[in-house]
Amino acid sequence: MRSLKNQLIVWLIVLLAAVGLLAGGISYFIARNAANEFLDHQLILIADSVHTGSQLRSMQAKFLADSIADQENGFVIQVWNEEEPIRSKEPVRSSRPNFDLPRIYITGYSDAVLRGEKWRVYTLIYPDRTVQVSQSDNVRRDIATNAALTALLPIVGLLPLSWILVVIGVSRILKPLSDVTDAVTKRDASSLTPLPGEGIPIEVLPLISEMNGLLCRIRETIESQRHFVMDAAHELRTPLTALQLQIENLSQSNSPNDLDARVGELRSGMLRATHLVEQLLKMARYGAESQSVRLKVNLGDIVKTCIADFIPIAEKRGIDLGMTRDETAFIWANADELRILFDNLLDNAIRYTPESGQIDVSVVVAEDKAIVSVVDNGPGIPEPLLPRVFDRFFRAGNSDSEGSGIGLAIVSAIANRESAEVKLSNRPDRTGLIAEVIFNSLA
Repeated sequence: MRSLKNQLIVWLIVLLAAVGLLAGGISYFIARNAANEFLDHQLILIADSVHTGSQLRSMQAKFLADSIADQENGFVIQVWNEEEPIRSKEPVRSSRPNFDLPRIYITGYSDAVLRGEKWRVYTLIYPDRTVQVSQSDNVRRDIATNAALTALLPIVGLLPLSWILVVIGVSRILKPLSDVTDAVTKRDASSLTPLPGEGIPIEVLPLISEMNGLLCRIRETIESQRHFVMDAAHELRTPLTALQLQIENLSQSNSPNDLDARVGELRSGMLRATHLVEQLLKMARYGAESQSVRLKVNLGDIVKTCIADFIPIAEKRGIDLGMTRDETAFIWANADELRILFDNLLDNAIRYTPESGQIDVSVVVAEDKAIVSVVDNGPGIPEPLLPRVFDRFFRAGNSDSEGSGIGLAIVSAIANRESAEVKLSNRPDRTGLIAEVIFNSLA
């Protein structure tokens, strides 16, 4: 696992080093050129300082006095006299003995080679004399290099300091992240309080916000599960207590008829408890799962299959259960989950529809939407209670009703997973309930 802090420090140090090397190279090149230009200018000044030929004696004394210093700087001064009768091809005076650099007959700078050594030469021609000042290229290179290296000293000295400042600066900038890391490390495993966001860089703040949002969702999920377990335990207490009483009554039965009645009650209690447990398991399943496999399905075929499963139950209670409209509607969905959704709606409708009642089911396509409606003529739901009917274990009827209060919660969970919308409303023409499942997109 790589450290963001170490990567940032390394990249900045490498960047500063590269910039320093580039700046140093440019400074070195400029300093050397400036030193060479300065030395060239010195050649001109020395050539101009040589007196006229009529002052040959003083010029010779000057050569003798300056020869030692000039030799240290690599300068050699040569003078040729043009006046008759002393005109000669040999220089009148040279600041260095046995220096026989050839005479140049053009005023200006030039380069010459003597005994394998390169020289920079400036020649100044007067009517009565020629002055030639030379300087060793080795000396010039040493002087220019020393000047360039002197110019590099500040950069070389500042590079390590800049690296130290980079380490300090990056550490200070990333300190809020270290504080967050320490806060996460030291907190209890069960703690879901939001992470501190004070002083966090704006680039990292979205990550902290998303983590806090995740912690909030986890806290809500855990809280929901805790309530679910508490509610489930409460709901199971009643049927289990009833079963216990029925078993005790069964043990006290004295006659065959009484025994049959008590066995029937026990069987009904067992069925109610089994149904409640099945609903609890389904609710827990849809609360935990986050993905479902969706295929292209015919909505009408699924609805008709569900109706066929409930027709025997409806006929037993004398309820007219049928399909009034069946328009073709293909959607992307999980067929098994849709069957559970419609089974719960039909189960509720049959459970609360009185004997000899009527339940009409329809599949309608309107404006690229598929709508499945289940309409019964039961007692309906009081308007103030409609917003709460999708809550777990909430019963809109009396406490003696056979429902577990989980069916519509399962319907809501499946609808959310299938990107559908469930609406409940009372019938406007008479008593009864209209349950609509709206699918907003067709396949």
